Amino acid sequence: MLRDFMPRISFSEALRWGFLLLLPAAVLGSAAAWPGFRTLSAFRILYVALSIGAVCWLLLKRRLPINIRVAPFIWFLAFWVAWSLASLLWAADKAEGIRQSIFLVMMVSLSGGAAVAINNARSLRVALLLLGLLLGVALGIGLLEAATDFRLPTSGLVGLPERYQWAVTSFFYNQNDFATYLALWLPVLLAVPFFTQRPASLLAAALCSLASALCLLYTGSRANLLAFLLMIPSLLLVLALRKGIGSKRWQWILGVALIIAVACTVYLGTIGSLPILQPPEIGVKHWQFATLGAEMDAGTGSGGTRIKLLGGGLAVILNSRLLGVGPGNAEYHIRRIPGLETVYNLHNWWLEVLVTGGVLVFVGYVIFYACLLYALFRVATRTADGLLAFTATGLFAALIGYTLGALAPSSAIHFTPMWIHFGLGLAVINLYRHQEAHEEA
Repeated sequence: MLRDFMPRISFSEALRWGFLLLLPAAVLGSAAAWPGFRTLSAFRILYVALSIGAVCWLLLKRRLPINIRVAPFIWFLAFWVAWSLASLLWAADKAEGIRQSIFLVMMVSLSGGAAVAINNARSLRVALLLLGLLLGVALGIGLLEAATDFRLPTSGLVGLPERYQWAVTSFFYNQNDFATYLALWLPVLLAVPFFTQRPASLLAAALCSLASALCLLYTGSRANLLAFLLMIPSLLLVLALRKGIGSKRWQWILGVALIIAVACTVYLGTIGSLPILQPPEIGVKHWQFATLGAEMDAGTGSGGTRIKLLGGGLAVILNSRLLGVGPGNAEYHIRRIPGLETVYNLHNWWLEVLVTGGVLVFVGYVIFYACLLYALFRVATRTADGLLAFTATGLFAALIGYTLGALAPSSAIHFTPMWIHFGLGLAVINLYRHQEAHEEA
């Protein structure tokens, strides 16, 4: 009887919807875990269920998913996993190596799975809607933290001294991860006025953009401030090159006005002159780049530590004969360098890929990243499909900024927002290439 009232959903569609729910669950991480069991998160439960479902699908269909036009990207991700597993043979800390390899498999399948699951306009809209709603929740929590003493129990700031309590983390562990998450989505928000005329969408984008700027001020992440400055001209460049398929004049005026408003909010906050929700003086000091230069020269503070980590990381990769030390093993070697016994996370994703994966993986990753950017740029500047153009434009600007933003997180091997952006990028490129092939046929 129940079947008569329920819509018939194929096994493939059920897997697709499960994957779409997996995206926000991945961002939430341990914030959406069973109380008292942080490892038992909604993401991991969904991931295991979908993995079993995918294996069953392969056994039933006896074939791989068809119509995947981003195969070279997928092959590199597969090579990365294979090399990671092979490098366990010489990894010093094999337990941590296995743990980080599992993370890599999960993150790679999150990115690659997007190209398979998000294979039509409807699924792309749903993915963006779910991730956009989650962003709104994250911003609400961040603003609540800035205005009150509220803090989620999963925040790494819980229990730390008072001098750290000015910052906000939302449902992330630390403020650097939250800042990087904001910097990845801010260009997508700023692209909205150029692609839609719906008042509700315009209002939501404006409010979320300004809220993102305010929350960013409460993180003190200078790397992501530089990422923001880099993504603005990237965003405007793509929009200007959309020949014959660009936005209307009033959309340009509104969009540029929003960019200026966000930039002014960030600037006023960094100099301590914001009329509302101004970070305290200790937070303003985090935005002083002059102190960063002095720290680097003196070899002290955040700047000095990063220079030491860079030197230590390069020494470790050279000692590995450029093969890499294996997943999760960079810290094992870095903490044995004098002066880095207590701060041993590389805080540089580019360097982490090089040190753990070796030259082969690093060169492959650089090519992967460059080709992803180039393909997104082509989609953003050529397609007349508004949804694909909007998503490609926002992702292109975000990933341009992330070339610097990748210096913020202590480690990005399990930083799901980055892998989701990779996945969304692959999905957009795949959809565009399908359209091109259909038009040529």
